[in-house]
Amino acid sequence: MKYPEFRALEDRNGGSKADDLLTASITAFCCVARPARSDAQQLEDLAVPLLALASPRVRRHAAAALSELPHAPKRLILALAEDDIDISASLLLRSPLLTPKDLSDIVAHKGLAHARVIARRRSNDPELLSLLRSFKDTSIDNALEIQSHFSLGEDHQVPEPSASQESQRLRETREALKALMRDAAPSDEGALANHLVDAALLDQTLSFEQELALALDLDPETARKVIGHGFNAELTIALASLGLSAEAAHLILTGLFGLVHKDLRSLRLFIQSYRQIDREKAQATVDRWKTAENPQKLRQKLREMAQDFEDGRRRVS
Repeated sequence: MKYPEFRALEDRNGGSKADDLLTASITAFCCVARPARSDAQQLEDLAVPLLALASPRVRRHAAAALSELPHAPKRLILALAEDDIDISASLLLRSPLLTPKDLSDIVAHKGLAHARVIARRRSNDPELLSLLRSFKDTSIDNALEIQSHFSLGEDHQVPEPSASQESQRLRETREALKALMRDAAPSDEGALANHLVDAALLDQTLSFEQELALALDLDPETARKVIGHGFNAELTIALASLGLSAEAAHLILTGLFGLVHKDLRSLRLFIQSYRQIDREKAQATVDRWKTAENPQKLRQKLREMAQDFEDGRRRVS
């Protein structure tokens, strides 16, 4: 599988030979429309031995890229699913290859952090649900309650996590990402890229909205509109304005929306178009979004002042 274009997503600051081989082989496999069984076997034979040598960053990319493929090599999926939670989360949430028995075994081997992610996956298997409930963990119980409503077909609004739950989740994420920080680029941009990628791949949309709003200095509502519900130009421009690499942008989009580039041509076009975005022009676009926020804030403030004035008149009269 010799596709030079796949090297475009390679870390330009360098990387091990194992990283290069694993990234190229995973991306090549994902771009094959109808891979044969021999293709899957070839990927498994090459990739599984490389996992022990590859960096967390590249293993995380592999898990995200394979998370929705029904024809991925099962042994590779299982190996990645039992990796650290910041690497395995996307697979635990989405992979169609992981059976209830597989998930139960993973919970038994890996414990609470993996169980919390698996609890957010829809499942009606009684043994798996019983195993998850045995933790008597608030986060797991809340996730199972939400999934039970979805299973009944109810129009249920997912509640936002409480401050205490969110704080605990963020603490766990920081602990899980300590290994990644050793490999992070020393620049502020490198640290920011890792931070946003982690929030996207851990499937915490609310967390990603907050992190993007903070990075761009936007209101949460504006950041939510920029993210949207699928691959869009506004989010790509926002990521480019922050100086993120094509690899980081690709990982964020994959974490948020699944496999947005499902063939070689679309992946190549994305890389080329992303690198052609001028960062200063992208920043100017973000500045226009900020300017658009001001009239909205002013109108809201005037409405609040008018309401306060009217309430005051009523009290006096």
